[in-house]
Amino acid sequence: MKLSLQLIRTTFTSRGLARPFVLLVHVNQRSITPQTSSFFTLSSSRSHSHRPSSSSSTTTTTHHSTHSIHATMQISCQCTSISFPITCPLLDLYHCHCLECQKQSSSAFGTSAIFPSSSFTIPTEMQSKLSKWTRSTKEGRTMDCYFCRECGCRIYHHIREADGTLRGTVSVKGGVIEGLEWKGSKHIYTRSAVVAIPEGAERFDAAPGEMVGRGVESK
Repeated sequence: MKLSLQLIRTTFTSRGLARPFVLLVHVNQRSITPQTSSFFTLSSSRSHSHRPSSSSSTTTTTHHSTHSIHATMQISCQCTSISFPITCPLLDLYHCHCLECQKQSSSAFGTSAIFPSSSFTIPTEMQSKLSKWTRSTKEGRTMDCYFCRECGCRIYHHIREADGTLRGTVSVKGGVIEGLEWKGSKHIYTRSAVVAIPEGAERFDAAPGEMVGRGVESK
């Protein structure tokens, strides 16, 4: 079988544009086989396709959004005895550097995700797995602190005002929430911080003047 080298001028389509290119090929009576690249495959004398080879340096990047309007959040303690979804909206997120939160978290600060208490519900089967410890706070308030009976992991807090009424929000510990959006969080009580506050973060020396939930009664 006699082979010869020929130049073939043709076009391929890229992003809607016809672009010329030249192939150096071996020609026999039955087939045309490109020798210069695996980028192109000729299926017939009238058609062709464009496929990137495995060695191509072109990289396709898929962007995943880090935000979800209807993101699903799940509370889960360390031993997973406590596990249930959160179905109410996140109102705010605080990193508290006060001395109490340092002790409570056994760390540099505590993280509190604020949710409306009116729609924050504990499933019936989970309630018996929680224990409560109550401590006094400033201005005559008390704080009910709920934790897992098995592993001792702190789950959430609910403040009672001086007159005994429950506050209209609960504070869920950030570390037990799977799917929590951490962007836009605020740093409070930074006057007692033991770690540097990130540059550009919203910060307050003490509690914010209009802290979410303050002065709102539980319904």
